[in-house]
Amino acid sequence: MTGRIPFSPQKPVAVGSFLLVALVATMLFVPTFSAHVAVMNKVSIDATATDVATSDDGSQLVVEIRVHNPTGSAFTASYGRLYGKVGNRTLTTPGVELDGGTIGAGETGTVTARIDIEDGSGEEAAAAIESGRLRIVGQLEGTIQDVDVRIDVTEDEVDG
Repeated sequence: MTGRIPFSPQKPVAVGSFLLVALVATMLFVPTFSAHVAVMNKVSIDATATDVATSDDGSQLVVEIRVHNPTGSAFTASYGRLYGKVGNRTLTTPGVELDGGTIGAGETGTVTARIDIEDGSGEEAAAAIESGRLRIVGQLEGTIQDVDVRIDVTEDEVDG
């Protein structure tokens, strides 16, 4: 047993320092790891366009998007690259800002997108909504704990 220094309470500063460093390292690691896991699991976030209508003046599509976030961190949707399509024809301009964009961890919520209709396509868009032929496709862009992510918007269950 020579050459071995036993752990003794005679060195409380060294023990306290070691415990403090271990505590700080743990406090920094857990949130970082949690964010990493949430971003890795972003593919499990489900975004579905559930309702679409035209605005009162007919210049925009108003789209309700149901977002289910089963991850352990909040998802904040800040922008969308969403399109209104009939067949292969796009009736809207790209890009849209969103309302109601933060979906908490383990929650389901709704965001509203207003997508500008291209000039001269308003009547076609209204008719496509009425007949159920209008599809909303694209992505929501946002963040999970300050990490940028993109979520595909599916076209299931769109009602006009």
